[in-house]
Amino acid sequence: MDSLFDDTQPRTPDADDRLVAAYVEVGRTLDDLPYTDEFETLVALLGGENAVVRREVLHRLHNLRKAHKLPRLGRAAGSSIKVTADEESILVGLVTEQAGTLGQRDQLLYDPRFDTVTERFNARTGRSLSRHDVWRLIAKLAK
Repeated sequence: MDSLFDDTQPRTPDADDRLVAAYVEVGRTLDDLPYTDEFETLVALLGGENAVVRREVLHRLHNLRKAHKLPRLGRAAGSSIKVTADEESILVGLVTEQAGTLGQRDQLLYDPRFDTVTERFNARTGRSLSRHDVWRLIAKLAK
């Protein structure tokens, strides 16, 4: 399956309803969802399995949130990672290098460029953060 949503047909309320129901079922907030077991469960519930589908699901969830059609699920599951101002600066630079701007960060999700950001951040800072932790930091910096 290359695409979860058939772009040749108008989007149906059923597709969005299924997506929202799966999102509620996994019970993790959108900003805290990427690179988690819960996200993999959500993708599996929708019948997807590859990076294209993962990016597509996240993109659609963001659009539904902007349209106020995605319920709030509360706070992130874990506590936030503490970083120094220098580490924040390094991360912003890495994201900008890969995506153009911090505002374009979502295009990095489930893309090899995000792995590059994570690897370089860990190498430069001496940390060993997971992709999920790095994503949470990026989301925090973007707010």
